[in-house]
Amino acid sequence: MSRIDDMRQTLRLAGPIAASQVSDMLTLTADAMMVGVLGSEALAAVTLAGSATTPVMLFAVGFTVAISAPAAAAWELGKHDRLLDVFRTGRGIALAVTFGLVVALLLLSPFLHVLGSPERVTQLAVPYLRWYVASFFFRIWFGAYKQTIEASGNTRLPMLIALTANLANVLLNALLIYGWAGLPAMGVEGAGLATFLSRVLSVALIAFAWQRYGPIASGTDAHPKPDPALRRSMLRSGASIGAQITIEVLAFAGGAIMMGWLGTAALAAHQVAINLASITFMVALAIGSAATYRIAAAQASGDASRTRLAGMSALLLTIGFELVTATIFIVFRDVMPRWYIGEPEVIALASQLLIYAAAFQVFDGVQAAGLGILRGLHDTVVPTRIVIVAYLVISLPTSYLLGFHTELGPVGIWLGYVAGLLFSSVGFVVRFHTLTGKK
Repeated sequence: MSRIDDMRQTLRLAGPIAASQVSDMLTLTADAMMVGVLGSEALAAVTLAGSATTPVMLFAVGFTVAISAPAAAAWELGKHDRLLDVFRTGRGIALAVTFGLVVALLLLSPFLHVLGSPERVTQLAVPYLRWYVASFFFRIWFGAYKQTIEASGNTRLPMLIALTANLANVLLNALLIYGWAGLPAMGVEGAGLATFLSRVLSVALIAFAWQRYGPIASGTDAHPKPDPALRRSMLRSGASIGAQITIEVLAFAGGAIMMGWLGTAALAAHQVAINLASITFMVALAIGSAATYRIAAAQASGDASRTRLAGMSALLLTIGFELVTATIFIVFRDVMPRWYIGEPEVIALASQLLIYAAAFQVFDGVQAAGLGILRGLHDTVVPTRIVIVAYLVISLPTSYLLGFHTELGPVGIWLGYVAGLLFSSVGFVVRFHTLTGKK
């Protein structure tokens, strides 16, 4: 197979995955844009709540991502009983972990003020945070179905359900934030309730679709015996992947918290820029997810050349996409912030931050795709070590030093992001070449 043909196969899987993952990100984006009408304090409240809690949810997401590689391998080999076992084991682990995390976050919600944001912002953030956190359980439940169905090659079904839930969130936001159709106007809290209800809907839809169109062949054992070895393997993989995701996001959440120390305008501008950067990041993440499925399947079949080709295709596609989006960010940096808010101070600062968002686009995309490639190779321990150094040793300390001990302020915080992403992207590419035997 030529490299062009291989890229087409990756894109065929990645396109719907990207739409699904972007729609997940658009949940927070829609909340931010729709409460932005209420002013910078409301926008900052959504930023604060999301930044403080999303890293915890993403640790749980790691346990659903751990389903991907073993499910793809089982599907490639035609072992449908094994596929069902992987799904049920992964779902049970992910939901148990998520339940504990949700309870802990709800108990800690009255102490959000310790993060140092302005008092009014914190007051608005707490009610939103509680609904948003409660929605995590349903987000993870949906994710277990999603990863299994995608591993079987059907990426369109989860995409359609994710987009439907996202549209429902926008409609519910309008009803609950502004009080349309005679409902009480709940403001920022209404955005949180809308997110909760839309995620409940996503689980109901995908559970129904699983029964009708799920990847279970007729004759599959409906009650496979528990596999302790599989459970242990998925626990280890899930914890490693969860740690990878969480540590990276903590670096960005830490930056948001530091922005709060610089004032409401800085935090609101950061939210605008990071939302835009995160949307393009989801596309790179989708390419990495497609690579996970394709590489795991290639490894299961024992095809080393196909394994390496799938990894190289994912890297080249990611670099090309991120160069295009970086250019768009620079050219339209004065226009995009106006989609979120009308305050001149926030728009000016967000426009400046988008220049630095463009600078790290390529590194961010490569590290996202690189992690997906390594997960397909069942390599999670070394990437976790790279992530720890990149974000906890390099990114966060650099952001703090440049943000508060130089005149750079908000720009210094974003330069810390660039440093961490550069290190991790190079580390993952080197690791891929090492594992596939090429220098």
